[in-house]
Amino acid sequence: MKKFLFYAFLCLGLVACLYSCKHHLSHNVRQSYTDVNAVLHKDSLHVPFFKAHFKDGNVAVLEGWSLNNTQDSVFGSGRLYDLYRHNIENGILSFAIDDIAIIETNDLEQVKSKDGSRVAALTILTAVNLALDAACALNPKACFGSCPTFYVDGSDIIHGANAEGFSNAISPALEYGDIDALQHSTSKEHFQLTMKNEAFETHMVNQVYLHAVLKNRDEHAFHDSNGNYYKSKDIFSASEAKADGIDVLGDVLRMDNNEYFSATDSFDLTSKEELILEFDNLPDEELGIVINHKQTLLTTFLLYSGISYMGDEVGDYFAKIETDKRIKKKLGSPFKKLGGIKMFAWNYKTSRWDFIEELYETGPIANNLKLSPIRKNLPRDGKMRIKLEMSKGLWRVDYVGLTSINDRIEPLNVFPSEIEVITGSDYTINDIIRDDEDYLVSFPGDEFNLMFDFPKIDKNQKYELFLSVKGYYLEWMRKSWLDGKDLPRLRKMLLHDRNTWRELAIEFKTMEKEMETVFWNSKYSVLQ
Repeated sequence: MKKFLFYAFLCLGLVACLYSCKHHLSHNVRQSYTDVNAVLHKDSLHVPFFKAHFKDGNVAVLEGWSLNNTQDSVFGSGRLYDLYRHNIENGILSFAIDDIAIIETNDLEQVKSKDGSRVAALTILTAVNLALDAACALNPKACFGSCPTFYVDGSDIIHGANAEGFSNAISPALEYGDIDALQHSTSKEHFQLTMKNEAFETHMVNQVYLHAVLKNRDEHAFHDSNGNYYKSKDIFSASEAKADGIDVLGDVLRMDNNEYFSATDSFDLTSKEELILEFDNLPDEELGIVINHKQTLLTTFLLYSGISYMGDEVGDYFAKIETDKRIKKKLGSPFKKLGGIKMFAWNYKTSRWDFIEELYETGPIANNLKLSPIRKNLPRDGKMRIKLEMSKGLWRVDYVGLTSINDRIEPLNVFPSEIEVITGSDYTINDIIRDDEDYLVSFPGDEFNLMFDFPKIDKNQKYELFLSVKGYYLEWMRKSWLDGKDLPRLRKMLLHDRNTWRELAIEFKTMEKEMETVFWNSKYSVLQ
């Protein structure tokens, strides 16, 4: 499941603060990197270009490029600049792909070729002609974005994705794996899962498999933030739910996509709200909070704003993510101030709220169903009070309930037995079942069916399915993003400058009501 940004933007933050391309060069100004870079992006819709950012800090700008037969190197005609962006070599140049940190180009056809798969794994496509929805073209910060989306049984409903993978991994160095409940169970021996690329992005999928929890038909299965799995029989819904004193019980009573969500504060994106739930007739035993939730489009807006401020230097910044380990080690997330969903249980003995856990799951596409065990509190006379604290306008909450916690259970790990290419290049199962250097490269519109085989089970049993997917993705940079370059504003944004964040809140408010419509109508599949 799962366009957030914890490590992604923390990397960009340090880059924005510590790295500047504003060098005063003494050599021929016509060959200065800054000028060449600006010209490339100005004419990017018409003139093909290829920029290679190297792990040693150098960068090459090529006017034409090709791969050798073994894909080990790239060669072409152009210029090489050193760490300080002095022009140090011109003419025919050749480079080993292993020495490249990030590539930036607008030459989509060469990148899409199967022979170019190693290049695709490192390439940010910039200013490629995109068939954008008219509203998206006018408001590019509301355009659809997503990591791989997954659908059960061939579902093609626009809001029907069962999961989205590695939402925070916007660069190779940020690759990670996550687990999402598919909210689907099966008793069949064969199961199909569809994986799609529905955004203007390149998806690099390293590994996909299922965690299958064997349960009886009248049981439920959940997982928590630590990767533990539980089975339970009873789920208890709230008898009362109020958000800042307003009755919202109907929004969180069932898993029905009738979600509770609020609007952001007009001037402060960190302004908090409280959702308090009352439960009755509970058993006197250890319980856990069951929550089904996802993000609004606020984080999408913030990500695209940050990228826009990078402008034509976006490739330089992403290269720094790949080459400077200090960035990831020394900084926390610049968006930590927005926070996750903090959960509390009322302690009847001390008459105060006891903290349980803070959940954070990136992504506005698919719901995240999680269990949070309540370790310290038991119901009092069958009653319990739960509080959720979160930033206004950041979260959409579909359901909040309680369930009894039984012993943990180990899931069965099931890897794909077959892959069917609906659209895209041919790949084998080995490309997505091994945690190694093999990747399935997915471009906009690509679609794959993954087949899974399960051991036969009794007729009164079912498998509850959870998806584990690992990889990363690379955004395609819209031309309108590049036109919004503002490095001082980027630095202020990532350093939590109060006035800058106030301006972001005001800007988001102007598009908040229409953003959902623009977002969903600018999916790649919708535009075709």
